[in-house]
Amino acid sequence: MATTEPLNGGTFERLSPQESLDALNDGTAVMLDIRGIEEFAAERISGAMLAPMPELQPHALPSQADKKIILQCRSGGRTAALAGALIEAGIVDAISHLEGGILAWKADGLPTICPDPSRAVV
Repeated sequence: MATTEPLNGGTFERLSPQESLDALNDGTAVMLDIRGIEEFAAERISGAMLAPMPELQPHALPSQADKKIILQCRSGGRTAALAGALIEAGIVDAISHLEGGILAWKADGLPTICPDPSRAVV
């Protein structure tokens, strides 16, 4: 179940893999994969857009007027840190992340795109 907590004057929402998938499927969210290009190429969540954290342009983030932004990484650590920074900087006032990242997604048996299984995220 999603949990929402105040963070640096904004709101941070932690979504389970299934809640994230439901939001993507019903069109109420966009997912930004903030991992590196090689990580994304090795295995990714269908529909997630690549937005590597070191190259992320905060002013280019999609508007949250119609859809929430769900940040996603390998295990959730990078996205939690990025969410706090974006809120603290006043770039967003609310943001969500996939709790546990792609590892939790896979642990829940949800599908990924993995062109080369020898490079799968573990």
